[in-house]
Amino acid sequence: MQRFSHIIKLIGFFFLGAAVTTTILVSSAYLTFSFYFKDKLYPGVEVPTANISADTTIFLVSPHASISATAKDLNLHPDIELMTRRAYSIGRQTANPYWNFQQIVAAWQGKITLPTEVSLDSQALSQILEKIAPEIEKPPIDAIFKFQAGAGPDGRGRVIAFSPSADGLAIDRNLLVEQIKSHVKIPSPQFTFVIPTKIISPGIKSSTADDMGIKNLLGRGESYFYDSIPGRVYNIGLGTSKVSGSLVAPGEVFSFSQSIGTVSAVFGFQKAYAIIKGKTVLDDGGGVCQVSTTLYRAALNSGLPIIERTAHTYRVGFYEQGGFLPGLDATVYPPSPDFKFKNDTSSYLLIQATTDYDHARLTFEIFGTNDGRQAVISGPYILSTSPPPDPIYEDDPSLPSGQVKQVDTAHYGAEVYFTRQVTRGSVVLINETVRSSFVPWPARFLKGTKTS
Repeated sequence: MQRFSHIIKLIGFFFLGAAVTTTILVSSAYLTFSFYFKDKLYPGVEVPTANISADTTIFLVSPHASISATAKDLNLHPDIELMTRRAYSIGRQTANPYWNFQQIVAAWQGKITLPTEVSLDSQALSQILEKIAPEIEKPPIDAIFKFQAGAGPDGRGRVIAFSPSADGLAIDRNLLVEQIKSHVKIPSPQFTFVIPTKIISPGIKSSTADDMGIKNLLGRGESYFYDSIPGRVYNIGLGTSKVSGSLVAPGEVFSFSQSIGTVSAVFGFQKAYAIIKGKTVLDDGGGVCQVSTTLYRAALNSGLPIIERTAHTYRVGFYEQGGFLPGLDATVYPPSPDFKFKNDTSSYLLIQATTDYDHARLTFEIFGTNDGRQAVISGPYILSTSPPPDPIYEDDPSLPSGQVKQVDTAHYGAEVYFTRQVTRGSVVLINETVRSSFVPWPARFLKGTKTS
């Protein structure tokens, strides 16, 4: 047994000595080989070749603008210096002779292929991109959200300044450089690259508005008020300012009458024509229905449930300006009739309005959280019309005898309707038909009966 153990030890010493000898020989060979190729590339390592013509055209395209440049414009050429450094690094990349020797053997066997590298002038590329950057890039927009507690006729406060944050867009110049350098490696007369972009976040995001769910524009309503008398225009602006900025909580029913408050001269409204007890007369706040009508259209387009809405007695020309058909109006005379809609979303709604006096246009927008609902309105459709009745003449002792003054205009009657379907995916949230009956309206004149 002792003799067998002695033999095992001798064999172990033999293999250990052989391993040490082999290591010494390999190390010596590696050191000798390395010294010989000290300033040279190891066998099998070659610097790649590339041929890029100065006339090669680089097309840079985007959905908004495009431009082209030549390889000469961009100083686009093979990067011989970089490729030479990488070729020389083969067999010299680590401090471990064994791994370096493995690379040398792999190169000698043709198992290492270096990529072609190209270089370009990034500054020249940026100067070319600047020519089209204004058509592609847009700056980020910081959020504005200012709430004034206690404001508004209803005392519930108003958002007096609001603008949602918006991401900006910038050309990703670094990525474009890398794309060009990666692909322009084979001889070709031209290359096309889609200009990459990146999102730029605003410095101030809509933190407060986001917490309330006020993130997206849900719907917009518009109307026009050409040829309105000054008092009516004034009342439109005043009424709009009282309603704009209103917040509607989830599950809450918005009341136009509560939002605008009392409509009278005491609260600043001027006299303008309004429909009162079957007549068109001058009254405090004439024109406020322009405000309710425009908000009604915004609520319809936002896909919100309409709780209360009353059509005007007769067709009002203001609400058909801009190509609108009859039936998209909502009359109010606080406290009744009222216009109401419900916030059936899970977030707050913000009502914002803009009065464009230069173009006689009123716009209402409703912001909230887009929950995927879509509103489709078909119509309005006019089922029938009826001519106005004969003019009405009334004696007026305040006018001189023989003088006639028109105080109301004639309007055709109409039976109209529209349909609205609000869906979220395959779920139908609202499916309704809204009908309006406008009575034919006679012209009305006053005849003077005053005698001297």
